[in-house]
Parts: sequence; C-alpha cells; structure tokens
Amino acid sequence: MQANHSRRRFFIIALAGLALAVLGVIRVRQWLLTPFGGEAAPTPTPATFTAASTAEPVAGFGVMGDSLSDEYRADNNRGEPYTATTLNWMEQLVLRRGLNFGEWGARDEPRRAGYEYNWARASATAHSLIESGQHLGLARQVANGEVSHVLMWVGANDFAIWNGTYKEIYDGALSDDALQAKVEGMIADITLAVDTVLAAGPVRMVVVTIPDISITPDTILTFPNQAGRQRAAGAIAEVNAAVVALADSRDIVVVDANGALAVLQPRFDKLGNIHIGGELINFFAKGNEPHNGRLDDVVGHPGTALSGLLANIVFVEPFDAHYGLNITLLSDNEILEDAGLRLAP
Repeated sequence: MQANHSRRRFFIIALAGLALAVLGVIRVRQWLLTPFGGEAAPTPTPATFTAASTAEPVAGFGVMGDSLSDEYRADNNRGEPYTATTLNWMEQLVLRRGLNFGEWGARDEPRRAGYEYNWARASATAHSLIESGQHLGLARQVANGEVSHVLMWVGANDFAIWNGTYKEIYDGALSDDALQAKVEGMIADITLAVDTVLAAGPVRMVVVTIPDISITPDTILTFPNQAGRQRAAGAIAEVNAAVVALADSRDIVVVDANGALAVLQPRFDKLGNIHIGGELINFFAKGNEPHNGRLDDVVGHPGTALSGLLANIVFVEPFDAHYGLNITLLSDNEILEDAGLRLAP
C-alpha cells in the first residue's frame, strides 16, 4: 500500500514560484503561477481524448479553488486590452481539448459567471471555500452523475502577500496559538471539502498542495527577515504534510507544488526567460502583453503562456498518469496561438 501511495505523490514544479539561483543557472522552484467582456465564452473544440480501456467513463470535470482556476474570461475579466487572448489553464483545456467543465453561464452568488462545474472563486481561502459551499455544490453534481473527475487547488490566499495573510505570520502579528489554530482550521476545511465530494459518488480526485512563496524573489525582497519567512514556510509545510497524508489515506492523487522536480528547467535561460515554441516569455515580468509571464494585477496571475504549461503539469499529466485518461498535452504551438503570439493555420 505504501508503494502505491508513493506512486501517487505526483511531484511537480508549480508555476507559483520559480527562483533564480546565484551562480548564473536557473533553479526551478515554485511560483504563482471572464463572459468575454460580457460576450459568450469561446467555442470549444470537440473532445479530443479518450479514456484508456481500464479507466472509468468521464462524465465531467469539476474544480474547487481560487483565482488560479476561476475563469479569466468571467467577472474578473483579466488582461485588458488583451482579453481575447488572456486565458487560464482550464479555459485552454476547454478550448483546445473540449473537456467538459459544464455549460457556460451567469449564476447567482456565490457562483457568478463561468463554467457550471467550476466552483473556483477568486480570493477564496480554505475556509471561504467551505462557507460559500463550493464542496456542497460540486458534491451534488457528483451525486447527479454530472462530474466524475475533480481538481482541488486552494490555500494560496491563506498565505498571500496581497491580502496581508503572509505578513501577519511573518511579523508575528499572528500569535503562535493563533497560527496553530489557523493551520488546524485549514486542514479541517480541506479535509471536509475532500470528504464531502468523495462521499457523493464515484469520483477521481487530484489535490494540489499550497505553494510556499517564501523563497520567491518578490517575497525575499519584501520580507528580508529569514526567521519571519521560515515561520510562514513552516505553517505552509504543516498544512501540506496534512494534505499529503489525507490524499494517501483516501487513495487520491496529490500534486506537490513544492516538489523539486525541475520539469521546466530546460526551457529557461539565464535571464529568466522561458522558451515556448521559439518565443521568449519573461517569467518574472508583470504585464498583460502576452510576452510577460505574469498578468498586471495585484497578484500577478500566470499569463496565458504560463497557464498553458500549468494545464499540462497540474491537470493533464496527473489525470493521464493515475486515472488512465488520454488527454493530449497542450503543444507549445497551441499555447502560443491561445496567447495571440502565433497565428492559427
């Protein structure tokens, strides 16, 4: 059983934190990684994958999480004036692979606009996910046979710079007792969300751990005290360890956002550019023009190019490897076309 559990720990480099090493080499770590201006969502291609003969049938794909998964082309309408080519990881999989995340539409709060099976909400934390009922809504869809495969990715906003949750740990404003209560509360909330969906019916699940931003250049510059950063890193590590244990005990797949497997390292040059199909994407730059790795918003969400790579690493590879799906990886050319950096034939 332990060997099976180890196999399911699908280590990756998350696009929530890559740091440059000192000696002139890129050392990959982790980085953070809407209706189109009121118009309809892009028309997806027909589904272009088939489940392996040993896999169970695919009904639909559901998502719980935050702004990393909330549609860019919905209410947040990211990327002006490049909105038509600003897509997140999920939107590119709908567009390119025809994956079924449900019908596009506008729904009452807390849903807003987006795909029916995508419950992710910008700014969500582990607790607000529970408060808003993401897990309950998705569980109903599982019980109804609409959703058979689920990705859960939440927790970055519990340790974020933009909302002060990282700073209060770093500078000690959050006492040791309060920090421990926060960690235990997050573990309880994530466990409740996972168990609620699993109990609803047959479902295959991937859970992504929380990226530790403590080692990213932005964080080190803003928060130079190593002891303070280590305090935050320790809390993140404790939650992540619990998530791994949870996944092991439920026999589901966990994607470790802090894994040291530098899957993207061969793409990087010494200047921090990532090479995608002959185009140079400035990983650390913020701006809505698609050669920038990150969008020009308060968080610096991954742009379309990085989101395409993220789709492969966080979604396609784990579901293919562990649940027998034959979803084709997004090609560099497709990612560049989605970003508006290459013309479609």
